[in-house]
Amino acid sequence: MSGPMRGARARVAGLGLIVLVAATCAAASAQDDFYRGKTIRIVVGYSAGGGFDTYSRAIARHLAKHAPGKPAVIVENMPGAAGLVAANSIYRAGRPDGLTIVNFQGAQVMGQILGREGVEFDARKYEWLGAPTRENAVCGRPPPPR
Repeated sequence: MSGPMRGARARVAGLGLIVLVAATCAAASAQDDFYRGKTIRIVVGYSAGGGFDTYSRAIARHLAKHAPGKPAVIVENMPGAAGLVAANSIYRAGRPDGLTIVNFQGAQVMGQILGREGVEFDARKYEWLGAPTRENAVCGRPPPPR
């Protein structure tokens, strides 16, 4: 393709690229405005010093540096029942404002599915961000009597 048609396509493609860049910058600016001056809270379902606490604090350090608007990030420990206390508490009292993250053991979701007593949260209503580690869940039963 040559001539005026090629030039027209190039102009349309260039205009599309400009619109895309402008939209991306506007979205980044909106995120900057949302998080600027705010505090993100990471609630850990375990005691200070353990594995969940350690990687939650590592995530908090990086989140504070790289999140738009450079919000403050704090880690709060809420131990009990293998993270169930934190999962239930944030489900009941947490506000869906994008400023609270709860870190609990993924097996608690299986507890909900299996009808475990004490599970008050509905895992389908959490906004899932990801998992910092891989977990392998195993179901088993005791051996038959002899």
